[in-house]
Amino acid sequence: MKQTLFTVISLCLPFLAFAQGMAPKSAGFEIMTNRQSGNCMACHDLPGVSGFTSNFAPPLQGVGSKWTVAELTQWVSDARKINPNTLMPPFGTTQGLTKVISDRAVLSPDQISQVVETLISWR
Repeated sequence: MKQTLFTVISLCLPFLAFAQGMAPKSAGFEIMTNRQSGNCMACHDLPGVSGFTSNFAPPLQGVGSKWTVAELTQWVSDARKINPNTLMPPFGTTQGLTKVISDRAVLSPDQISQVVETLISWR
């Protein structure tokens, strides 16, 4: 019995170590990398995304130590209020936009909060 238990545990250890090394992606990260919602990686270099990098906009590594939760929320919701000349689209409003297909914002307030939780963790 002890030998069988030892064999089972020794066979499972590599899989357990692999599973521990895999960090689960946050809901905010999933939104940011989804081309149908945030698609932040189209313009920004994102930590944890390899194979595709963009230098159109600033990299997002370290934004959690540069900006507060309120500031990051404003950047994502409507960056035009921080920088009127920004090219970043407003994800939380359609106000002031022309040629919109729907009056619904790209991201809901809950989704914006999830994105900001991810951003603030990148220190």
